[in-house]
Amino acid sequence: MLYHVTRNGQTYGPYTLEDLQRYVSSGNVLPTDMAKSEEMPDWKPVSEVLGASMPQAVPVPAATYPGVPPVYQTAVSPYPDPPNLHWALVLLIGIFTCGLFCTVWDFVQSAWMRKVNPRSNALFLYIAEFVVSILGGAGRGFLVFNSTLHHGYHPYYGLGGGVFLIGLTLLELARFDMRRSMEEHFNGPEPIGLSLSGVMTFFFGIYYFQYHFSRINEVKRMARYRGAAI
Repeated sequence: MLYHVTRNGQTYGPYTLEDLQRYVSSGNVLPTDMAKSEEMPDWKPVSEVLGASMPQAVPVPAATYPGVPPVYQTAVSPYPDPPNLHWALVLLIGIFTCGLFCTVWDFVQSAWMRKVNPRSNALFLYIAEFVVSILGGAGRGFLVFNSTLHHGYHPYYGLGGGVFLIGLTLLELARFDMRRSMEEHFNGPEPIGLSLSGVMTFFFGIYYFQYHFSRINEVKRMARYRGAAI
């Protein structure tokens, strides 16, 4: 059975019962948060939903450190930090490497996403897009070589456009799966209220994601610094 959790007008989830127990233990979900499954007619406190299986919650004070989300107020996040590189550097290195670095960084971002959110499929979609691009490039090279030898138009030239569209479709599917996975994770296990634009995701995928990853890393760095200063 899956549950949604609501706090301050925002809804997160869905989560399994085991997820709720784990998030209550870490302090990411509060016993006073309201939860509801599709089978439940009304919202109930998480403490009632868990009942006897309710774990010991970690107290999370509100606004102990201004600018730091509650999830980072009392302890360092148990999740690994997102890839940490300024989006402008990703763009610059990508230009100097003719886009090769951007492909590698797509894999880096999506592999991290898969690690913290096993439901993410972006890594597999990026790999599929890369394979299609390689095969398409090899096919075009062969056709150009063949036409040079025979001095004519090859009937399979028209397939190039189809391969390009398949690759572009896989790329956008990967980007929007990353968007879904990021919002799911950063509104659930690490609830910082992340909301990503569909338009920015479509046009600027890797750079847009990296911009938000850098901001999240800065928040985590701030939380660690203030925690060490106590």
